[in-house]
Amino acid sequence: MPRATIKDVAAEAGVSTATVSRALSGARGVTATHKQLVQDTALRLGYRPHTVARALRQSRTMVVGMVVPGIDNPFFPQLVELAEAELRTRGRALILTSSHDDPDLEAQQISMLLDRQVDGLLISACSKAHSGAAIEKVSNTIPTVQFDQYADSTTTAFVGVDDASGMSQLVDLARRSGSRKFAYIGGGEENWSGLRRRDAFAESILDIDPTAAGRIYLGSFTRDFGKTAAERLLREHPEVDTVLCGNDLIAVGVMDVARNLGLSIPDDLAIAGFDDISVATVSSPALTTVSQPAQKLMGTAVDLLLRAIDGEDTTRIHEELPVRLVQRGSFRHFVQPDTDRLNRTREHS
Repeated sequence: MPRATIKDVAAEAGVSTATVSRALSGARGVTATHKQLVQDTALRLGYRPHTVARALRQSRTMVVGMVVPGIDNPFFPQLVELAEAELRTRGRALILTSSHDDPDLEAQQISMLLDRQVDGLLISACSKAHSGAAIEKVSNTIPTVQFDQYADSTTTAFVGVDDASGMSQLVDLARRSGSRKFAYIGGGEENWSGLRRRDAFAESILDIDPTAAGRIYLGSFTRDFGKTAAERLLREHPEVDTVLCGNDLIAVGVMDVARNLGLSIPDDLAIAGFDDISVATVSSPALTTVSQPAQKLMGTAVDLLLRAIDGEDTTRIHEELPVRLVQRGSFRHFVQPDTDRLNRTREHS
């Protein structure tokens, strides 16, 4: 049986060959209905686009590069999977590399991806202060979009989340839940979002616990650092009743130490994280945290990159997506007052 062609798909679907090409390549200008129709028809006929020929015609490889700080934090593998899935539906492949939180290695990985002739780059900068030169240089060669982490002195598009709002929401929840003595454990000075979370904590806590500024511990976004910092914190400041953390891995490390010391969570020590990775739901008790819209984050980043590859100037786009507070068992329960019932009670008293 002869191999199905693009003309066969177009005839079967009742559309033009140009529409088939755009629908299968992920290009813009095709309605969702037509895109689904073409994809279903191509699948039914067994049609597969000749990606090499298409790449030669367009002077593109149909491959996107991606650099993340590491894959030991489950948050980044989640983002990688979402990016790969989104790119696959739009006819692109992904080459993944890790900088291992090393700006020099990050620059080498970027050069390697350029040698592979990727059409564009998705990157989460490992260093706010030291990643900028390499990222700005590559952005002058191929379309580049930063996501989650941003580097200073760059002019690329960026998609992240509102870290400051998320931390402020945690502080407010703790206040309403009866917390009085706070501490913060987070990542180091190199991390863009980590610094924003720390600064938001320091600003939000001023009116509640002015002494909390002396109980900020910075290191790495790991469970081990969470343990080390918590041991020091609880030895130096046993009066602390609430620990807010820069991510969920740190928070789980704090929970390990609290249990080892015989502290009840949340009665003796309330603990919260940030990110809402899978460990947050399986820890005991389940972890209060801030949930990031990971799917929308990567969907937006991929869309911006493909638009840039198609010639659109996206460099001025700097988008911070809203986050969502998720209260679970590691925090003292706070019940929102029923204001309608209270008002009715006052009216009849």
